[in-house]
Amino acid sequence: MILSQLYEYSQRQMELPPAMYKGTKVRWVISLSTEGEFRDFIPRGGNSKADKRGTEMTAPHILRTVGVKPKLLADTGEYVLGIARPNSKPQRVKDCHQQFKDLVQQCANSTEEPTIRAIVKFLDTWNPETDRGKLPKDFDPADVITFEVGDTLPADEKAELHRIEEFWADYTLGDSDKSMPIMTCLITGERKPVVSTLPLLIKGLVGGQPSGTAMVSANAKPFTSYGLKSSLTSPISRDAAEGFAKALNHLIASPNFRLRIGSTTYVFWTRDQEDDFDALSYLDDPDPEKVKSLLSSPFTGQQSFSVDENQFYCLTLTANNARAVVRDWLETTVPEVKRNLCNWFEAQRIVAPDGEEFKSWGVYKLAASAYRDPAKEMLPAVPNALVKFALSGDRLPHDLLARVLRRNRAEQKVTYARVALIKLILTSQNKFARTEMETLNPNPDFPAIADHTAYHCGRLLAELEAIQRTALGKINATLTDRYYGAVSSTPASAFPPLLSGAKRAHLPKLRKNRPGAYQALEKRLEEIMSHLSELGFPKTLTLQQQGLFAIGYYHQKAANRAAAQTNQAS
Repeated sequence: MILSQLYEYSQRQMELPPAMYKGTKVRWVISLSTEGEFRDFIPRGGNSKADKRGTEMTAPHILRTVGVKPKLLADTGEYVLGIARPNSKPQRVKDCHQQFKDLVQQCANSTEEPTIRAIVKFLDTWNPETDRGKLPKDFDPADVITFEVGDTLPADEKAELHRIEEFWADYTLGDSDKSMPIMTCLITGERKPVVSTLPLLIKGLVGGQPSGTAMVSANAKPFTSYGLKSSLTSPISRDAAEGFAKALNHLIASPNFRLRIGSTTYVFWTRDQEDDFDALSYLDDPDPEKVKSLLSSPFTGQQSFSVDENQFYCLTLTANNARAVVRDWLETTVPEVKRNLCNWFEAQRIVAPDGEEFKSWGVYKLAASAYRDPAKEMLPAVPNALVKFALSGDRLPHDLLARVLRRNRAEQKVTYARVALIKLILTSQNKFARTEMETLNPNPDFPAIADHTAYHCGRLLAELEAIQRTALGKINATLTDRYYGAVSSTPASAFPPLLSGAKRAHLPKLRKNRPGAYQALEKRLEEIMSHLSELGFPKTLTLQQQGLFAIGYYHQKAANRAAAQTNQAS
């Protein structure tokens, strides 16, 4: 199904290059007259890292590994000119050059194309030993070289030399009736010749080989079945294999269709591109206005959910050296994704640290908040789970909550991103409704009294910290810095000493020196304690209750900051 939808995309949405043509970095162009006389080497690209290998041209391509297999008209210096790299075997380079010349001659005989005949004339006169002096000073045999005859680049698809394109398609296909088995193509459902090795590799996956990774491959006995080897375990015709690979490479190469988080690549597309829906803009770095429009559209009558249920696809990939790994695959509709994205943003919505309007978080920043060093430590499962929740509404795993809470304890603080992630997780686990717990709520609608207690315990720590700071001013380590891990997991043993310190030292000092602040803080403390007096402090808190503790702590701090700013303004 995955490959079928990619192939369909290539047929519906893309202007495909000719068969067995693909983008190739070309560094040098050998300029020839129409009679095949050498003019000059023309450089393409420059010295920067981005273009030191040249600029891209869509040219003939063929997949090769260790064997000698020339590419028509555009190949490395070893093939085109017979110039060896330092560590290359001389005889192999001679074979590469001779086979390249034979291929160009075969193309000339088949197409009778004048530009190809001019290239043949040049190759017949070129001597790798005596003509080395014509090479540019910065020439590298690993660079790709092509030809210009007059003003025409025969290798470039833009030249529209269709006889060359047809020759290359036939040449790379070979005698299909004899060399390729007839099987049912898994993509098109047609019985036709299928390839034993897919013609194109997938480029751009983190952790994959620079030459590309294979989507289908079975080169060891445990991976074979029914006597089928290599790509025949998943029989695909050449045109279908080429189509899905070109589609996937196009999507991966485009920032508009691809999101990278760590070693994972997410690719998004829709069946009908006329729909201007862009899922990536909501998952990467959400624009506040776009999010606001998305959230308001179902209720304001704006046209956001189309009656025509355009299909939406998401493919999650990683790479293991030479192979692509499909981590996940989602097929749904655009309206359903929009509804789930609304839920995603509502579920993470929580007041900003200063009490102002909430922020909309992207997948990476939420996932990264659970790690000390996300670049080194982040597991693919974490962003994968967040993407699935955002697009399909899947429940977030319990171990993600445990990971976030461990980060809170390790850092002895609750950050904006982490509390948004905690709220997201608890909402996905149906702990409370999406639109609840956005701001401070003295009477939250929790089914269990223990959950109320956990929430107000978090509020209490924030208030005790506010009392300490007001009484002592700026200090090196606050109560939270010292005791967050203990009070968020074992409140019964951790809170009594903290309360005693506030009542015996901090509050009396405030009553004497700052009576106004004392009255405000004492009033808030009494309100919070009124929710805890019935059952007292729990001995331990479950993971979900520790999440509620973090939300309560964060809510109270945000409310305190907002109140302080209001007092300063007045």
